Amino acid sequence: MNGYYNGPSTSSAPAAGAAQAGGVPGGIDVPLGQTNQPRLLVRNLNNQETNFHLSGVELAYANSLRRVMLADVPTIAIDQVLFLQNTTPIPDEMLAHRLGLVPLISRGVAKGLRYTRDCECDEGCYYCMVTLKLKVTFRGADGEKFMRVTSDMLEISPSPGGPAAQNPYGPPQDLTDDDRQIMNNRDPELGVPVGKGQPGVPPILLAKMGQGQEIDLVCKAYKGIAKHHAKWSPLSTVAFEYDPHNKLRHTTHWFETDERAEWPLSSNAIFETPPDPSEPFDYKAVPSTFYYTAESVNSIPVRSVVEQGLDLLIENLAGVILAVQKETGVDEDEEDGGENGDVGVVEPDFSGMDGYGAPAPPQGGYGGSFGAGGGQWGEAGSGMSPLRR
Repeated sequence: MNGYYNGPSTSSAPAAGAAQAGGVPGGIDVPLGQTNQPRLLVRNLNNQETNFHLSGVELAYANSLRRVMLADVPTIAIDQVLFLQNTTPIPDEMLAHRLGLVPLISRGVAKGLRYTRDCECDEGCYYCMVTLKLKVTFRGADGEKFMRVTSDMLEISPSPGGPAAQNPYGPPQDLTDDDRQIMNNRDPELGVPVGKGQPGVPPILLAKMGQGQEIDLVCKAYKGIAKHHAKWSPLSTVAFEYDPHNKLRHTTHWFETDERAEWPLSSNAIFETPPDPSEPFDYKAVPSTFYYTAESVNSIPVRSVVEQGLDLLIENLAGVILAVQKETGVDEDEEDGGENGDVGVVEPDFSGMDGYGAPAPPQGGYGGSFGAGGGQWGEAGSGMSPLRR
């Protein structure tokens, strides 16, 4: 993907015709590729927020990218809390919930930490867990009536099962290739609360303690994705928009007196040509450009979230293609070079078959039997389509 436009440059085009040339006043080339030519234009990028345009893809793909960035990019979050002491008025469950929502630095967690389901340990170890401790006691010094307990008071504690210190005179450590990969990709600040020690970044308030009260607990942070719980989401929001002028009429604006006054155009409207009231409605038109605004919770830089989202989407699509190829026998055809020596995706022959791979029913009948003889959906008696066997 790239952010270049193959048409005429808009930087030298007149302002009146800039939108028609595919750009806007100021020389920004808006990508307007076909659905088989994805293009990406980044308008703004920093560690916390990005604005970009995506074109040349269908609406389903664009929305899938939004969902993947929000729910499939892994981070780490506190998932288990062991309370040793809590004499504050706040209940253990509420405090544990607040701890789970504290964003933790997760740079490199994709390759720097295992999922617990992939680890051979019993209760968490260095390779699948980050341990944090919180021990605070308020004695009421200096005449203060209460003390604020914040995320800055969480401290990283060594997790069990980690690599032993290297002996310079002994043999090298006996580690697997997977363990070495995790050690090489593990960020030194992995698991540190976001904003800790950074001036100008206020910490997250967890509780307030009175005189003589105490909190002593141990937290276990694991790798996860937001599909399982929102606390693992690397983004606070992903704004997604297309067709800012509503030329496709995918929505209806309810208004009282003036539609435009009550529904003002978004900032993305300057990147598209306004509709012409005299032109007939094109019911075959489809969205061509999608506008994203992604905001990070600072656990992972927003650029890394977008890149990982694209990689995960490609990986998921490749998994679907491989599964279809396996079920349709394309692997055997590729080994033989195919009928005409061509290698690639082979479309299954459904001639004489119904939509589920079973022989086509006779004319005027529905085919198949759902009695004791078994169903005819797919193979005889299989009861399911060929892609699910």
